[in-house]
Amino acid sequence: MTYLSRVAALTCCLASPVFAVQPLFETTPSETTKKLDDILAIFGAEEEYDPSKGIDSSYIPALFYTPEQGFGVGLLYVGLYGDTHGGTTQPSSMVINPYISTNGSKGITFENRHFFAGDQNRFYVDFEIFDDAGVYYGVGHDAGSVDENKVNYSEKIALFEPTLLTKIADDFYLGLGANITYAKASDFELDDGQGSLDKSADLEENTSYGAKVSAVYDSRDNVLNASEGVLFDVTAGYYHSSITNDWFGKYNFELANYIDLGEFPGLIAWQVQGDFTSGDVPWNRLPDIGGSHGLRGHVEGRYRDNHMAMGQVEYRLPIFWRVGAVFWGGVGSVAPEVNQLNEDLLTSVGAGLRFKIKDKVNVRADIGIGNDETAFYFHVNEVF
Repeated sequence: MTYLSRVAALTCCLASPVFAVQPLFETTPSETTKKLDDILAIFGAEEEYDPSKGIDSSYIPALFYTPEQGFGVGLLYVGLYGDTHGGTTQPSSMVINPYISTNGSKGITFENRHFFAGDQNRFYVDFEIFDDAGVYYGVGHDAGSVDENKVNYSEKIALFEPTLLTKIADDFYLGLGANITYAKASDFELDDGQGSLDKSADLEENTSYGAKVSAVYDSRDNVLNASEGVLFDVTAGYYHSSITNDWFGKYNFELANYIDLGEFPGLIAWQVQGDFTSGDVPWNRLPDIGGSHGLRGHVEGRYRDNHMAMGQVEYRLPIFWRVGAVFWGGVGSVAPEVNQLNEDLLTSVGAGLRFKIKDKVNVRADIGIGNDETAFYFHVNEVF
């Protein structure tokens, strides 16, 4: 999944009260802030969701930066719709996001989060097609830890993934979904730019498809940008690979908690997640670590292996008006066997600024410090 697609996904649900979390300083409206709010509204950055519009649309120019893609520009179209009464706690959404970056990365994503009346059922659709710059160091922690192993390449991906969730008890859902993914790597080049390296044996063109089932407990106040509640998601998928003409498994879990600190400013958010596999998994579907939504400070794809586990905790602090800050720490690893995940740990610490362009939608600028490098990220909304 591309960085900006993940960013776009987080802009979907915008219905919670402004500054439900206690800010460091209370905002007193002034002529200056009102004028700035009026300017932001031109881009769809109003504070509230208005269901009377049918589809409440926002058009947000998206400047971004990641170490993998460089600087880029995109357009986030966010269309919100649906009544938030009658037990449906948040609006449904459509997000369309074309983008292009300075190193030639380009693509488009479409995401739909549909909440049926009463929130008895949820239907998610994700579609991506992109041609991005990628990096490959090999498989395993030892390969990723050697700078000279770095190979740059062009990564073409097409992905389609629908998921249906049905509520069977309060805050508890069972889900059924599918995934089809096409991947092709080309234009391999050593990091120093001297010649090329044939990695076709490692990064073979492939298509994988299959189905997944999931069990989800979700008491968050907002599915994609929570300020309170718990998420516990366990998913198992079985997929066919065109490389081996055989099947492989992918098993994922995520546990996240969002704790409003009450009268004390800010909130604590923490997350633990794991990705595990069985069988002969294509290179593009191996678990990896890093990037703008993993352990920031590590380039996504540098560390990949059969299994991955990580955890991170953030202190999120609204400061004044639309401005906020985040401080975090995290740890994780990749390994060929599950019992080796406590070895060769990777760490991440960092801080970032937030600017709210709409309720539940933040522009973020983060600096993450990893084991091997320091990385800057400029994106939209929170990491998890």
